[in-house]
Amino acid sequence: MADELAQCYLMSYPPDVAASDLDEAREEMNATFRGDYGKLRADASTTAWMGGRLAGAIMVVTHSIWDAHLTGPFIIDLFIDPHARGKGIGRALVQHAIATCCDAGDHTLSLRFGQGTSDAAMRIYQRLGFRPVG
Repeated sequence: MADELAQCYLMSYPPDVAASDLDEAREEMNATFRGDYGKLRADASTTAWMGGRLAGAIMVVTHSIWDAHLTGPFIIDLFIDPHARGKGIGRALVQHAIATCCDAGDHTLSLRFGQGTSDAAMRIYQRLGFRPVG
């Protein structure tokens, strides 16, 4: 599954935003599972499949390694295969992370957005109640 994750990750972002080739995408996925971006929350991180093909994934860690003021779990990545977009997969993945974290007793779930964040992802985050913090 590591290669499928890397391929989906590579296809999901504009060129040179997240990874410039499949080897870089593999290294990003390996770094995620190694814990380079924080301890992965396996319960809140999941994949979505469509027609036997990986359609997207959400990766959640225990806390942000970049933002000390944020408490609780942190979404480090949400990526959707371009061919699977517009089908509610991104929303379902984020809802899974929210529900899992709430069920575990977490009071917050945070994320960062930037250059690689699509307008569609921003709409998902806003509609699900994510708000900018100081």
